[in-house]
Amino acid sequence: MSDQELVERILNGDHIAIQSLHDRYTKKLFSYIYSQTNHYHDAEELLQDVFFKAASHLSTFKKQASFKTWIFKIARNSIIDYYKRSYIRNHFVEFKPENEYQQESAQATVMRNEEIKQLHHAINQLPLSYRTVLYLRYIEDFSLKETAAVMGKTIYSIKALQKRGLLMLKKDIGMEVHTLEETII
Repeated sequence: MSDQELVERILNGDHIAIQSLHDRYTKKLFSYIYSQTNHYHDAEELLQDVFFKAASHLSTFKKQASFKTWIFKIARNSIIDYYKRSYIRNHFVEFKPENEYQQESAQATVMRNEEIKQLHHAINQLPLSYRTVLYLRYIEDFSLKETAAVMGKTIYSIKALQKRGLLMLKKDIGMEVHTLEETII
């Protein structure tokens, strides 16, 4: 069932549709929020806030954008509010590499893990707007248009932020941009 159909069913009082939509987006939203805050418990609280805001304003959801874009925009705004409310510094988040490289040698695994750790550390040092663009584009696989809608910017601004973010990473860790894109993905 599509997001649009679930929204219609929710607005008509279907409680099962609420759970379906919640289950569909919980993991993705939490990953996004956690990647932006670097605090597990804060991310959990923000996730609850996002769902509360979405539920409270679901009747105002206009079907001009996808539900996914709409709820990620709510998440982004919640993250911005989080940073406005608190004066915390970003902390390094250690990402665990996926197990898709099970056939490689131990030395190759160590080198790859170190490279990924260095990359994620460098990403965590980027300004929030660059980090957000890179996360949405490469981790969540958002299109330029979807990313622009979430961030409230034009497609050209998103392209510029993405390029500058990748160039900053290149400068920080000395990788070629196309290698960075492959490593991020």
